[in-house]
Amino acid sequence: MTLQSLYVGTPFYTQFAVASLNMLIEIFQTGCYAQTMQSYFTDIDTWIFDLDLTLYGPEANIMAQVRDRIALYVEDHFQIGSVEAHEIRHRYWKKYGTTLGGLMAEHAVDPYGYLDFVHEVDLSLLKPAPDLRAHIHALPGRKIIFTNADAPYAERVLTARGLDNVFEDIFDIHRMQHMPKPFAGSYDALCSELRIDATRALFVEDSAHNLVPAKALGMRTIWVKHEGEADSADHQDHIDHEISDVTQWLSEIHSFERAA
Repeated sequence: MTLQSLYVGTPFYTQFAVASLNMLIEIFQTGCYAQTMQSYFTDIDTWIFDLDLTLYGPEANIMAQVRDRIALYVEDHFQIGSVEAHEIRHRYWKKYGTTLGGLMAEHAVDPYGYLDFVHEVDLSLLKPAPDLRAHIHALPGRKIIFTNADAPYAERVLTARGLDNVFEDIFDIHRMQHMPKPFAGSYDALCSELRIDATRALFVEDSAHNLVPAKALGMRTIWVKHEGEADSADHQDHIDHEISDVTQWLSEIHSFERAA
C-alpha cells in the first residue's frame, strides 16, 4: 500500500505530514507507557517468586504426581484404600492448607520423612529455560523463592529448569514452621528473617489467594493465571498485575527499561 492510497484526494505533502504526526504520537505514547511501567518497578529491590506452577507450567504434570504421592503416603500410613486416602488428603488440605498440616496436627507425622516421600517425582518433563534464567538474573536486587515445598525439592526443580544459583535464598515450608501460604505469619517470618522491606518487594505467584497477605504487607503482586482458571474477581484488590507466562512478562519489563 502506498502512502497516497492512505489519504486519497489530499496532496502528498499533507499525507506525509499527517503520517509523520501519527508516527510521532505512537512513539510518544509508547515512550510514556514504557516510562510508566519502568517507574512502577524502579523502587523494587526484592523479587520474590513462588516455585511450582510459577517457574514452570502445568503441562509438566509435576503437581499431579505430588498429589498422587501424598495420597499414597496417606494410604500406607493408615492402611486404607486409594479412594479414602484421596478423601483424607483433600479434607486435610482444605482444613489446614496442606495435607501435611493435618497429618502433623492430628497424627504427629514427621514432616521431613513425609516431604521426602511425596517429592519423589519425575522431573524429566521440566526443561532448562535459558531465557527465563537470563531475565531473572538481570533483575536488579535480590531474588528469593517462597514455597510451600521444602528446599531440597525446590533445588531439584530449579536445577531441572536451569535456574540453579540464580536465587539468593529458598524460604521453604520448614522455615515457615510448617504454616503454609497463605498463613499471614509466614509472610511476616519471610520479611523478618530475610530483612525484606515489603513495600519495596514484588511477589509472583500462581495461587491468587496467596497474594492476599503479600498485598496487605505492601508488596506489589503479580498473579500467574493459567488457562482454564477462574478470573481474579474475588481477589482483584490484591492483584496488581495478571500474567500468563513469567518469561514473557520479564521480557516485557526489560523491554520497557530499554524503551524508557
